[in-house]
Amino acid sequence: MAAPTASHPTAELPPEMEALRAAVRDFADREVRPRVDEMERAGDVAADLVAAMGALGYFGAPYPERWGGSGLGELGFTIVQEELSKAHTATGLVVAASTGLAARLIHEFGNDDQRERYLAPLARGELVGAFCLTEPSGGSDVPAMQTRAERDGDEYVLTGEKAFVTNGGRANAYLVFAKTDPAAGRRGISLFVVDRDLPGVNRLRLEQKMGLLASDTAHMLFDGARVPRANLIGEEGGGFTAALSILNKSRIGIAAMCLGVAREAVDLAWRFAHERAMFGGTLADQQVTQHAFADMAVDLYAVESILYRTAMQADAGANIEAEASICKILATEAAQRVVDRALQMHGGAGYLRDSAIERLYRDIRVARVYEGANEVQRNNVYRVMRHRRGVPAAG
Repeated sequence: MAAPTASHPTAELPPEMEALRAAVRDFADREVRPRVDEMERAGDVAADLVAAMGALGYFGAPYPERWGGSGLGELGFTIVQEELSKAHTATGLVVAASTGLAARLIHEFGNDDQRERYLAPLARGELVGAFCLTEPSGGSDVPAMQTRAERDGDEYVLTGEKAFVTNGGRANAYLVFAKTDPAAGRRGISLFVVDRDLPGVNRLRLEQKMGLLASDTAHMLFDGARVPRANLIGEEGGGFTAALSILNKSRIGIAAMCLGVAREAVDLAWRFAHERAMFGGTLADQQVTQHAFADMAVDLYAVESILYRTAMQADAGANIEAEASICKILATEAAQRVVDRALQMHGGAGYLRDSAIERLYRDIRVARVYEGANEVQRNNVYRVMRHRRGVPAAG
C-alpha cells in the first residue's frame, strides 16, 4: 500500500530542490534504512555511512563551494535533514550537529585561515564537528557556565566540563564555549575550535539515553588543554552572541528533522491501518482512524509551510530570531502529536521494542528539550514581539 499523499511534501519548490530531495531519499532508502536496526543495536551510525554522506556533499549542503560546500543554502540543508531523518533520526543528527552547529560557527564567525583548516574538511565530511555549550550544572542558563579559558602567551588553557555533546564520541573538532573574563558575564564568553587529539581533551563517558540510541552523546572534560590563540573564533567575549546567532538557524534543522520523523510515522501508520483487518474491513475504514489521519495531515501541512518559509527567509538574509523559535515550537510539538497518534493506531504492536514506531516515539521526545527547550523558545518569541512592537525590554 502506498504512503498517503499527506505524508508527501505539498509545497512547490524549485526543480533543483526537488531533484535534491529525490537524490537524498534514494540514498536514504538504499543505504540507511537497511542498516537502521544494526546501527541502533551498535549504538552508533556506521563510519562508512558517514563517509558516504560526506562524499555526496550532505555535510556541506549550506556552504559555498569555496569552502568545500555544495552551495544549496538553508533550504537545501533543510531538505537533506528532512529526508535523512525520515529514514533514521540518529543519522540525520550526525549531520545536523556537525554542519548546523559546529561548521556554521566557523563559517559565520571564523577567519579564512580557520575556514580553510576546519570548515572545508567539515563540509566534505573529512572531519566531524561537535558543539560544546551545555554544562552539567546548567543548560539554558548559558552565562552561568563554569568552563574557563585563561590566556597564557599564545595559548589559552581550557578547563571545564561539557555535557550532552552530540557527536562527542566521533568528533575531530569541538567548538567549545568558555569564559575568558568571568567578571563580564555573557560578554566574557569566548569560542574556540579544539582538536580532538590535543592533550587534556577527554571523553568521560557516552550517555545512555531513552532514544536516539545510535547518536553518540558524550560528557567531555577539558583538563588544562592548551588551545592555540589561532583557534579563537572571532573576538574574545563574542561567544555568547555567536551561540545565539547559530542556534537560530540550527532550530530550522531541528524542525526539518521533526518533519521527517512525522512523515515516517504517518507512512508507518498508513500501511498498518490499511492492512489491519477489523470488523469485516480494515482499521482504515473506521472513521476514528480517518479523523486521526486528517489531524496528522493538518500538522504536517502546518510544519512544512512554516519550515520551508523560514528556511527561504534565512537564505534571503532576513532576521528569523522569532521565526526560528516558532518553527521549533510548532515542529517539535506537532511531530510528537503525530508520532503519538501513529503509535496509538498500532495498538499493542506499536509498544513492542522491535516496532519502528516505538523507536520514533523514543527518538522524538528529546526534540522539545535540545537546541533550547521549548519554554525558552516561547520566552524568545515574546521578547522579539515586544521589540518589534517598540515595547522597551522588561527590567
